[in-house]
Amino acid sequence: MVQNDTKLTNEKISPSQSDQGVTTAPTLTATEEVEALRIEVTRLKRALELASSDTGPSDNYPKEIDYGSAPISGARLMGLTKDRDHVRPSTDFPELPQPTINQSELEADFMRWGYCVIKDAQSQEQIRAQVDRLLDQAAAERAAGVAHMSHHGHAQLVFNMLPKGQVFRDLIAFEASATQQGPLIETLLTKILGTGWYLGTTHGSIVHERGGLQELHQDQGSFPLPHPPFPLFCLIIWTFTKFGKEEGGTYLVPGSHRDAMGRNRVRPGQEYEQLAKDRLVALTVPAGCAVLTDSRLLHSGGKRTAPGTRLGMRNLYCKGMIRQQENQFISVSDEEMAKISPKLKQMMGYKPHHSYGMVDGNVVDPDRWKVHIGELSMSRPEEFNQDFDWRYSKNAKQLASQDWETYVDYRGN
Repeated sequence: MVQNDTKLTNEKISPSQSDQGVTTAPTLTATEEVEALRIEVTRLKRALELASSDTGPSDNYPKEIDYGSAPISGARLMGLTKDRDHVRPSTDFPELPQPTINQSELEADFMRWGYCVIKDAQSQEQIRAQVDRLLDQAAAERAAGVAHMSHHGHAQLVFNMLPKGQVFRDLIAFEASATQQGPLIETLLTKILGTGWYLGTTHGSIVHERGGLQELHQDQGSFPLPHPPFPLFCLIIWTFTKFGKEEGGTYLVPGSHRDAMGRNRVRPGQEYEQLAKDRLVALTVPAGCAVLTDSRLLHSGGKRTAPGTRLGMRNLYCKGMIRQQENQFISVSDEEMAKISPKLKQMMGYKPHHSYGMVDGNVVDPDRWKVHIGELSMSRPEEFNQDFDWRYSKNAKQLASQDWETYVDYRGN
């Protein structure tokens, strides 16, 4: 078992939103949460007016455009994961998905429960290769002052795994060298997302004792309700160590993605926050599994209470149409970029929407960096003092301001 970093403190964890790090969870500021709730109240009032009206629906068209302020799901889900007494291990329920490589069972589990578990997706040797590179990269990022810590230093995320190691690239692409169940996983992904799916985000997860807790969310929770009757994303959770309630296994609300008729359970007019009542379970599976989740499924990171460290990797894949039609990032030269206004840069996609569009975990002010944080190793300490653009970002400044953050070398003003 990997032991905690000796520099990590033992302060009481208060898993506020700003302390959870950036993940596949859509991020909301307090202002956005209030606005989301205001929109929901306005929508409910409108629905009541229509229900109580004696006139036909043709006389009740809105007088203002309101499509841009449709409700999103996240604001009503805050605080639901803090009551650990009501979280039970998934193994308490034999009807829930069990690790298997039977495709028919995996498909049935995914449709019924919103997730499925692929057994022995990685061999012990394949797991060790991932763990060795993840821990080396994470330690190097701490030493270089470019680490993304959360939960008062009790957890670390290694963002943008693609340029940080060949073993990561092989796993992302389901190469046989990294996963012995690659063909099965690709088949399932294509059945879930259709052809032409692509990588949305990838990061490594290191959770020490007292770290890991998130708010309940949908991975497509930034998309306005109602959602289409199919997932827009599929998250794959690779378990490099055992997952369970004490180990900080992912919390799930099984079956919260849809009902038997195909209708979304999270939709306007439904008290979908009640879905988590007495139905929140901690994913309990051994190391070496690949867990595929429907992006409508209510889930969150789970708090680790056991000594030691939970290790994993989370790769989010997207339907092919979830992107801009023209790729502005590679179609505009450096010379032309110098002439583009901040307003137009935002329209091109340089400003993230919630967590969509982040760069190395930076959702505040990512830009066209010249010195990226790539593959680092404790065996090459001479690389640690590179003048990474991230060191001057507002994101780095925010992290450096945390009184528990000792792994950020912010060099801006």
